[in-house]
Amino acid sequence: MEEFKYKEKKLESIKCNICDGVDFETIENKSVNNLDVQTVICKKCSLIFINPRMSAKDYDEYYMRFYRKDRSEIKQKIIEKNNLEKNFENARRFGKGIISYMGEFVKDGLTIDVGSSTGGILYGMRECRPNLKLLGIEPSTDESNYANKKGVETVRGLFEDVKLDLKEKATNILCVQSLNHLLDPKKFLLWAHDTLQDDGHVFLAVKNWRHQVRRAGSLHLGVQIDHVYMFTPETLKLLCEVAGFQVVYMDVDEGKNREDIKIQKNNGLNTHHVRIVAKRLNSSLKSDFKKSLYLKTRMELFPLFVKFVYIFKYSHRFAFLRKMLHI
Repeated sequence: MEEFKYKEKKLESIKCNICDGVDFETIENKSVNNLDVQTVICKKCSLIFINPRMSAKDYDEYYMRFYRKDRSEIKQKIIEKNNLEKNFENARRFGKGIISYMGEFVKDGLTIDVGSSTGGILYGMRECRPNLKLLGIEPSTDESNYANKKGVETVRGLFEDVKLDLKEKATNILCVQSLNHLLDPKKFLLWAHDTLQDDGHVFLAVKNWRHQVRRAGSLHLGVQIDHVYMFTPETLKLLCEVAGFQVVYMDVDEGKNREDIKIQKNNGLNTHHVRIVAKRLNSSLKSDFKKSLYLKTRMELFPLFVKFVYIFKYSHRFAFLRKMLHI
């Protein structure tokens, strides 16, 4: 089978997506599948991302022909019907979980899910809130067709390319497990800001990279070329603020005990994630890029510190020690 020739791709250097900074420090040079991928941290705002990275054209090729093979643990692009159903049911539980945990911020009206897959999240939300008007945006033909069959109106395409003829402003916009795949996540939030009504909210669920690498025990195990941006709770909050939103709810899995994690999983929410609800403002908040945040984040991501946390908090070999110390 043909392989993706990453080493032959011409990489491009980019500015920081949050603060437009150009002063970075390299923190990793390999990806989880041993590619030469340079991961940097911005010294101004602490955003972590791949830099240099492939062009948009090369990412298009990667997603169309190689992504599912490269990330073999993720479902195949050509999905059997029963797997589409499983995808839908899992997402349906997640949608109900949004209402359970964040329902006070969900308002009746047009609710758009960007990267909506089989439509399960929207479907689950409407089961709890019948007055929601649903609209999904999904690039996969199979998944968007399935969503439409389930009664979740879905437009096939990327949000950057889809021309929506909306007769009303949205009250809720969701982006679940998709933001770190985007080449310009700030552009998505600016689009959401333009598409939402004045008091509308954006709902984000993004993998917490700091938590991910701590549980893995190594930085390179959290690097993959499809996750162009790697967020921490702090940088995700900053990104929302520079795009004109105020974070009104943030739920972080770090520090939670196993019982709490089990409860949220039973309610449909994924682990290792940051969940944010941000309210649209008429003007941007003044972003505070603190040097102390960079220094704190950098210390937390030193390889020896990551390994230390892994050994004492997550390694099965030291479970007896954690039990003795009540950790």
